[in-house]
Amino acid sequence: SALLCLLLSTSSVTAFSYAPSRPPSHRTRRAAVAVRPLFAEPPSADTSAKVDPFDVPRPDPSVLTSAKPDDEQQLVFAQIMAVIAVGTALFVALLSGLEGLLPEGWFGVWRDYTWPVPLGLIFAAAGVAHFTLEDAFVAIVPQKGTWGGLWQVPAPGAEALGLSYEKYHCYWTGVAEFGGGVMLATSGLSLTGIPVQLPAALMFLLVASVTPANIYMYTHDAQMGPNVPPIACKV
Repeated sequence: SALLCLLLSTSSVTAFSYAPSRPPSHRTRRAAVAVRPLFAEPPSADTSAKVDPFDVPRPDPSVLTSAKPDDEQQLVFAQIMAVIAVGTALFVALLSGLEGLLPEGWFGVWRDYTWPVPLGLIFAAAGVAHFTLEDAFVAIVPQKGTWGGLWQVPAPGAEALGLSYEKYHCYWTGVAEFGGGVMLATSGLSLTGIPVQLPAALMFLLVASVTPANIYMYTHDAQMGPNVPPIACKV
C-alpha cells in the first residue's frame, strides 16, 4: 500500500531596510529586500521512472546448485529433504507437548474442528490455481534427471493424453489438491462420514510428493512467471 504524503507549502520572510527621513546621500545604498525561504524546495521527482517491486535481480547461474557436479547436487537435495523431515518431526513433538499441557479433550476439539476447514479451502484453491495459473506451476515441475539424475519420477500415460511431462504432473497434482482439500474441509464440518484423519493423511502424502517442486525453485532459481512475485533466495 502506498503512503499518502502531505506537501508543505513554502513560506518566506521578507526583511526590509528602511531609508532615513532625510534625503538619501550618495553614500546611502538603496534598501534591499531579502527573501529567505523557511523550507528548501524539494527536488522534483521523475514520475516517468517507475520501479517494479517484483524486479528481483536473478543470481549468477554459476552459483546455483544446478551448476555443481552431480554428486554435490544429490547431496544438497538429500540434505534439504532431511532438514524438512527433522523439522516436521520436531513440530509434531511440539504439538504433542501442547496437547499434554491443555485440559483433556481441548486439543482434540481444536485440531478436529478448526484445522480441517481453513486448510482444506487453501488446498482446494491451490488446486484450482494449477489450471488458472497453469504456466506458473508448469515452470516449477522438476525435469527428469534433475539433481544429478536423482529425479526419475515417471509420467505414465502422458503421451497417450497428449501432455508434456511437466503438464502431466501439474494437472494430476492440481486435481489431487482440489479433491483432497474439499474432502478435508467437508470432513471437518462433519458433512461426510469420512473421519478427518483420512484426508489429513492423504494431504500429508500429497504435500510430500510436491515438495520437490519448491526445492527445485530454491536450487535452480525456477520462477513462476510474471503473474507471481519472484523469490530472491538461491543456493
